[in-house]
Amino acid sequence: MDNRETEQFKAQMTERALLFRKLTDLFGQRIIDVVAQHTSDQIKEKMIKADLPKRDLNAVMELLWDQMGAEFNFQVEQRTPQRLQIKVTKCFIADEMRRLNAADIGLAFYCAYDYGFCSGLNPHIRFSRTKTLMSGDDCCNHTYEWVQP
Repeated sequence: MDNRETEQFKAQMTERALLFRKLTDLFGQRIIDVVAQHTSDQIKEKMIKADLPKRDLNAVMELLWDQMGAEFNFQVEQRTPQRLQIKVTKCFIADEMRRLNAADIGLAFYCAYDYGFCSGLNPHIRFSRTKTLMSGDDCCNHTYEWVQP
């Protein structure tokens, strides 16, 4: 992402944080659950329809992680055909949403994406994460596992 794109993305995050804070104040936290489900469903449908040459753990790496810019720091901790583990130690999205006191909104709009991405890419990919920078943890611990039926 260049500087202009980063600033535009930050402006979008600010608008989402302000709007959805107002909505949660009026209608309660349930709206955040709806946003998270919508985020996940939207990318899942997009990934199902995508014309991709492969839909395995290598595709996760190529489509998602190889596209990350300097705004993110991560290390691949394990990479086999059956398992991919990634530790994220810097995420400008988490930094910005936490600065805006909107981590719950960030989880719904940005972190929920990962679940839909994986289930839409291939139902044999199981995604899990027990820590997120967005929630204030020291890292995001992404695990992708290839599960045979």
